[in-house]
Formats: sequence, C-alpha cells, structure tokens
Amino acid sequence: MSLIQHTKNALSLAIDVCKPGTKFNLIGKTIQDYCDQHGYSTVQEFSGHGIGTTFHQSPLILHFKNDEPGTMQPGMVFTIEPMLNQGSKNISMYPDGWTTSTIDGGRSAQFEHTIIITNSGFEILTI
Repeated sequence: MSLIQHTKNALSLAIDVCKPGTKFNLIGKTIQDYCDQHGYSTVQEFSGHGIGTTFHQSPLILHFKNDEPGTMQPGMVFTIEPMLNQGSKNISMYPDGWTTSTIDGGRSAQFEHTIIITNSGFEILTI
C-alpha cells in the first residue's frame, strides 16, 4: 500500500472515532497508532483546527498522541488533516514561510476533511 493510501486510511480512522463525548486527543492517538503500525511518522508542527469566526480557531486537532483538552459536542465543526512521512517527523521551513520539507528529504502526503459533530456521530462537510 502506498504512502498516499496510508494517509487516506489514517484520516478515515481518525474521523471514525468522532462523536459527541469523545475527547479530541483520541484523534491524535488514532493517527499515531496507525503510523507506528505501518512505519510512518506524522508532522507535529501543523494541526487541524476549529472552524468559526476566526482563522484556525480552537479546538486544536493534533495528529499525534497528546494531552490536548476538550470533548466533542454536537454542532462543533473542525478539520482533521494528518500529514504522514516516510522517515523523520522533523521538518525544515523554507525562507518563504510556507514551504516545508522533512529534514531527511522523505516523502510526505497530506489529506484533510472538515467535519461537524452531530447528535449521533459526524458528517463530513468536504468532498
């Protein structure tokens, strides 16, 4: 299976744990457990985030094991956007302030969805 397919799988598994009452940090645990099982790392400098009146607002959605507080409630909208790497999780930022690469030049893949927590689970809002 390819890096791209593994990244899609990690995103799907993370979305599948989302429902009212679930702690946000279960998303990161789910993604990191999948990465560890398949020999990938996950970038820790970037995260998913809440969607609302400000850009990149709370909650912070980390894609690795963490102790970030908070519990999902119906009506919450946020992104999950894991970035898996073949090799190091550590990155180098280019002078343009946008472009990054892993420090060892390994390949990376990233996928994301925006979801809303419903009374019974989640709904994916992106295509």
